[in-house]
Amino acid sequence: MKFALAGAFVALLLAACGGPATPAPTGETPAAATPAAPAGIPASMTGPAAGKWKVEVSAGGIAIPPNEICYAKQMTIEEAQKMQQQSGMTCADQTYAADGKTGHSVCTLEGMTIITDFAVTGDFNTAYTMQMSSSMDPAPAGMPQPSTTTIKMERLGECDPATSP
Repeated sequence: MKFALAGAFVALLLAACGGPATPAPTGETPAAATPAAPAGIPASMTGPAAGKWKVEVSAGGIAIPPNEICYAKQMTIEEAQKMQQQSGMTCADQTYAADGKTGHSVCTLEGMTIITDFAVTGDFNTAYTMQMSSSMDPAPAGMPQPSTTTIKMERLGECDPATSP
């Protein structure tokens, strides 16, 4: 099951950095500039809006029970990549469309290479769906190659103390 969820884990990290940022309202100065994004990654890419989100994941034909998570703030691409590194994942290739709605990555996690292509529909402020196709090498026994993962995210409102970050 651990390897079956590896693709979903990659997807959640990608989901955290998937779309264009909302510009600051007129007359306000944006927060300090963020460092330039690595080549192939649009500098404007950010993830889901801050708040409480319902997450539904179906990976390798297995539906995982819905979960609720809380994003204290909208994550930048740099923060998502730091989370990947802290989890032990390294990515040699990450390319995205200018709008962040499609992409390709080649990452390694615990000696396994994971090649992923994804497409996102919806928006990162209210609801979106990410469809992914992933191949793993070495492939876990019994896992289809490529495997398909679907992540559905729906913003439920503001965070509350009962929802884990």
